[in-house]
Amino acid sequence: MSRLKPAPAARYIHPKAASLLEQEGDHDADLELSGESAPNYLSWVAELCSRYLGPRVLEVGAGLGAITSRYEPGHEVVANDVSASCVQALRERFAGKANVRVDDRDLRGLESDERFDSVLMVNVLEHIADDAGTLEGLSRLLVPGGNIVVYVPALNGLYGPLDAKIGHYRRYSVWRLREVFREAGLEPVDVRWVNILAIPAWAAFGRGDVNDAERSSRLLSLWDRAAVPAGRFLEEHVRVPIGLNVLGVGRRAA
Repeated sequence: MSRLKPAPAARYIHPKAASLLEQEGDHDADLELSGESAPNYLSWVAELCSRYLGPRVLEVGAGLGAITSRYEPGHEVVANDVSASCVQALRERFAGKANVRVDDRDLRGLESDERFDSVLMVNVLEHIADDAGTLEGLSRLLVPGGNIVVYVPALNGLYGPLDAKIGHYRRYSVWRLREVFREAGLEPVDVRWVNILAIPAWAAFGRGDVNDAERSSRLLSLWDRAAVPAGRFLEEHVRVPIGLNVLGVGRRAA
């Protein structure tokens, strides 16, 4: 008896996300990293990613610049977003910063002679239907041997109302992100689970009242002060077997 083959990793869209196809690119409602309610978490994510970044960085989906501001010293940065409100916020935030340029182009399929040592995408890839195709296109903007650094939500079993509200097509696993890198023609050089202590919090928070912004902000702030420092300390010493997020690095062939 033949076995059904699973859909290619890069084509997977969570069944609950089927109605999101027309919302692609609208990230203004994304609550994950848009504000400063979680400064410890934002700094941790920036540190995890920055160790893989070269001198010239293209940040795709930079949002309001919360992550950008934490790694931009020492880098030449192009902060890209397609949201008009985010682009305006980025220009105001980094006005006078000679090493930061704000870009509002849709980079998918963009033909450009400009090349970067690294491309960074923090909580962006899950908003894109064709994740592997997007990474393949962005890899053309890398120098040979350059990295695409991706930070995404994990564990499809935790997909809930908040994921749908903020436009997630899927959540990832280590296995799935590796396959997406390979389909995009990138070598997965480091793909791992992170943020293990946040799993119970998201299991409750992600299925709660997604419209109660004040409550959500309070809970996020409490988690940031209490759990993030402990999780960060743990994961500096132990490679965890599961996590609420996946950090992945895919490398263009030299």
